[in-house]
Amino acid sequence: MKQISLFHKMVISIILLLVPVALLYTYSNYVSEQVVRDEIDTRNLNRLEVTMNRLEADLWQVSQFLVALSIDPDTSRLRNIDFLSPYESIELQGNVQQKMLLYQQLSTVLVDVTMFLPDGDRRLSTMVSSPDRPDTLSSSWTYIKSANGNDSDRPYFVQHVQFPIHAETSENAVIIEARLYTEAIQEHLNDLESSEGGYAILYNSSFEPIQPTGMSVDPFLEDGFSLNSDEEYRGTYRLEIDQKDYTVTYIESPSLGWTLVDFVPLEEVLSPLSTTRTWFYITGIVLLCLGVAAAWLLYTQIHRPIDRIKDAILQFKKGDYGTRMSVPEQKEFAIAMSGFNEMADQIQTLIEEVYEEKIRSQQASLKLLQAQIDPHFLYNCLFYIKNMAKVKNTDAVEAMSLHLGDYFRYRTKVEQEETTIEEEIQLVNNFLAIHALRKRHLRYSIDVPEDLLTRKIPRLLLQPIVENAIVHAIDHVDGVGKIIITGEMVGNYCKLTVENNGEQLSDQQLEEMRENLDSEEVLSESYGMRNVHQRLRKRFSGKSGLLISHSDLGGLRADIIWEFNETERR
Repeated sequence: MKQISLFHKMVISIILLLVPVALLYTYSNYVSEQVVRDEIDTRNLNRLEVTMNRLEADLWQVSQFLVALSIDPDTSRLRNIDFLSPYESIELQGNVQQKMLLYQQLSTVLVDVTMFLPDGDRRLSTMVSSPDRPDTLSSSWTYIKSANGNDSDRPYFVQHVQFPIHAETSENAVIIEARLYTEAIQEHLNDLESSEGGYAILYNSSFEPIQPTGMSVDPFLEDGFSLNSDEEYRGTYRLEIDQKDYTVTYIESPSLGWTLVDFVPLEEVLSPLSTTRTWFYITGIVLLCLGVAAAWLLYTQIHRPIDRIKDAILQFKKGDYGTRMSVPEQKEFAIAMSGFNEMADQIQTLIEEVYEEKIRSQQASLKLLQAQIDPHFLYNCLFYIKNMAKVKNTDAVEAMSLHLGDYFRYRTKVEQEETTIEEEIQLVNNFLAIHALRKRHLRYSIDVPEDLLTRKIPRLLLQPIVENAIVHAIDHVDGVGKIIITGEMVGNYCKLTVENNGEQLSDQQLEEMRENLDSEEVLSESYGMRNVHQRLRKRFSGKSGLLISHSDLGGLRADIIWEFNETERR
């Protein structure tokens, strides 16, 4: 599984930190919005109650004035105005007229009062143009949208009181009419206008709503607004109009039978919360972007240099001692990276020195091992020459001397570490010829392909194996001793094989010999084969070395194997 980078970890951490804050703020904002909505409902309902109470008080005042005027003694005398003198009649009408005008001036609402006398022709009124006598009486406030005759064209609410109250017919009674104009209602509606852009209307499903002064008719009122009152005289609910949310608060007027309705656009009221919420989310996004930028800066300026240092250390650990780092301009890592380069230089120099010293040590060890081979063979040759000289066998002495001279001429070239297989075969041929002179029962053959003769190998690689076959195998054979030397190329490997017909070794003895090949002891009775094996392992790679097994001739088979590269192949 791919490991998450430091940059992604930091971004995830920032998101995990901001998400709970955003959720908590969203919940807090939602709760605050609900509280504000409830406060708006409560406040609007209280405002409507105050306005409605004032309106009801004004209506009650007008009604009380009508009642007071109806029971006034002057009103009672007006029923018998025909029995009064002209002066008394004019004086009585003037007194009543003065009372009506005085009330109109003292009233807090715009109202006109008209008194119809029993004769049906005479009337007293605060209006410039007296209205006609009503055909029907309204004991409660009734809305008149348009007037007829001498009545005003303005819509109004009207209420009648007759005296006596229990008169059988209105023709014999004094009728008092009060007109409350919609301008008075509009003044109360104007007082309800709020700074949030809300407004109020007086609503009745049978008529057009009464709106504040100077307000244009709202499109949704023209389309036929219907109040959802749920049969309650007061309440609040939400209304969506043209994709805008409104808080609708209403309260019914007991005197008028109309409902005072207030509209408050929530968008205007909740705009501070919406603005705060918008700025919070913008701030959150900005913080997220800044956090990501800071994480990227930290990742590029700190994490990447650390990764470079780590990768350089791993490369150095794998053996790439030439690894160096480019020193950045950052002071924080310039010292560390330059220090790493200096340390790598020192370590590489130390390793090279140690390696060169090891090579020199190995070369000295190889030369020592080569020198260890000489005495063992020299003793045998000198002993043979001495014996042949005693018997006057000059031919044998001459042959032995020639072969021994060629042999030691080759052996004394210690400064040459490598030779060709052809020269090595010539050395072995001289060596076997010397032993054949000493041992008449020795038979040997050498069969190496010509393309193998020119290949380079370390000096004295084949002779110790042949010597080991003579000393440990042929010397113990009663009959004819045989040594066969062959050569071949197998894949990327060259192979020289030495077989003898000496005494067959057991599997255990063969296994012990294989273990002795890797022994670290330098001086030992079986140092010859071990010397060859160790030199092959140090000089060549792969499976190079000395392999020993049973020979088909009955004795031991030794395979000298070493790897060669493509350049040597060509």
